Amino acid sequence: MKKTEEKKAEDMLYTADVAKMLKLDPKTLRRYLREISGKAPGQRYEWKPNDPFLKKLPELIKAQVEKELAAKAKK
Repeated sequence: MKKTEEKKAEDMLYTADVAKMLKLDPKTLRRYLREISGKAPGQRYEWKPNDPFLKKLPELIKAQVEKELAAKAKK
């Protein structure tokens, strides 16, 4: 791997990093991300540390949890 590729990889946040920040299991975070973004299973998620999406993510997850709870309550 070239040094520039190593540098880029170090500057990125991945699912495990973001899950730690949000105090979630990475598997749970990926499930929420699939629901929020519509990406297929097996996709890779990565963000720059200053990505505005990361600031919105806790709100999006909260909305997703509420949506899932409402769907379960209807059953």
